Amino acid sequence: MKNFKKTIVLVLCMVLIFTTACGKSEEPKDQQGADKTDKEQVSDKEGKMEGEITFWTLSLSPTFDDYLNGVIDSFEKENTGVKVVWQDIPFDQAEQQTLAAASAGNLADVVNLNTDFLKKLGALGALVNMDEAASDVKDDYFEGAWNAGKVNGTAYAIPWYLSNSVMLYNKELLKKAGFDNPPATDEEAWEMSKTIYEKTGAYGNTVGDIHLYFPMNGIPLVSEDGTKAAFNTPEALEKIKFFKEKYDEGLIPDEMLLSQANVPEWYAQEKLAWWQTGPQLFRQVKDLSPEVYDKSDAAPAILGSLGKSSMAVMNVAVSAKSKNQDAAVAFAKYITNGKNQLEFCKIVSILPSVIEAAEDEFFTKGEDSDDPAEKGKYYSAQQLENAEDFFVPVENISQINKVINEEFHKVMLDNKDPQKALDDAEKQVNDLLK
Repeated sequence: MKNFKKTIVLVLCMVLIFTTACGKSEEPKDQQGADKTDKEQVSDKEGKMEGEITFWTLSLSPTFDDYLNGVIDSFEKENTGVKVVWQDIPFDQAEQQTLAAASAGNLADVVNLNTDFLKKLGALGALVNMDEAASDVKDDYFEGAWNAGKVNGTAYAIPWYLSNSVMLYNKELLKKAGFDNPPATDEEAWEMSKTIYEKTGAYGNTVGDIHLYFPMNGIPLVSEDGTKAAFNTPEALEKIKFFKEKYDEGLIPDEMLLSQANVPEWYAQEKLAWWQTGPQLFRQVKDLSPEVYDKSDAAPAILGSLGKSSMAVMNVAVSAKSKNQDAAVAFAKYITNGKNQLEFCKIVSILPSVIEAAEDEFFTKGEDSDDPAEKGKYYSAQQLENAEDFFVPVENISQINKVINEEFHKVMLDNKDPQKALDDAEKQVNDLLK
């Protein structure tokens, strides 16, 4: 699970997904050299949009300068009265920068946000309701990706680019253990893991953080109204006891539990029978061990009891206080449309949130490939139809996840009573939600 969260971070210069961090605030880097101006909206007699909008991204410069400047130039040519000023913010300063700007009423017109930051700003009422403002394009996007931008039932962003995990598995290790195919479900994976470990010494299923595992298996972290913890259930207790048994059997190594293992190295050394991550990272194994890579193949991700895969989402939102709101919404739609997303996907290993883009030959051609990374790209795009962002739509989700994971680790490592751990986590989460 932890490796899944890090997938896009690694791909886009270690800066893009799910790690909230505060740093010393600085002015955003202006990619076009334009000074900030009063962005009063002006419309001519024909209703043509005119004015200036500011667009903030998270650590996409200078790697993607050509792409983003190209999109901006195209938008400006189609909307000749609108000027887009692109400014890039270091990711480790993004949370502080955006929250401070929203509080001061000077948030950029259009903002690139990960799901965590988005939910905080949406809860503050700082963002435009995209269920209404972008209702004309809503059906173009995968439902799970669109819903990632929701807070209290309202979507406050248009999904941009995505990441999800698929499986890289060692065919020879599975064959030695008596298996012809990789596992498709969590239950099957654990059944296979014991046999694989006994016959080969390699690990199969492992678990680190549990905040994604619970919701993928029908155990919500918080109530539907977001006011109280909802995970202290008999089902959750059963799951934790199950994991404790697997840990005591030696099937979950400490290094994996605590996310301290170098997973591609472990896979390349045949310590792992499979590795679930973004397919763009598969070739790390090829670099480390071409022989092991040649023994490998790709498969869809192992699914929880809900039958859904997990995705990570980057979003584009519009400030509720934008003085050029029509132009800002139009630009948000433009940069996230299928054509522009597909072009972005061809530059960097990400997935589009637009259904039509994911159906392009760029993704589908890998179905019969002998290369695990190419086949993995096909599976990752196919999974988007049933993928969800399992991050809970409340503003302090990072702290909630941390509490749940820490209590889970205490059960595994310190023999804490599982029910006591759930009780303590529930109390802490309820305090956070207050």
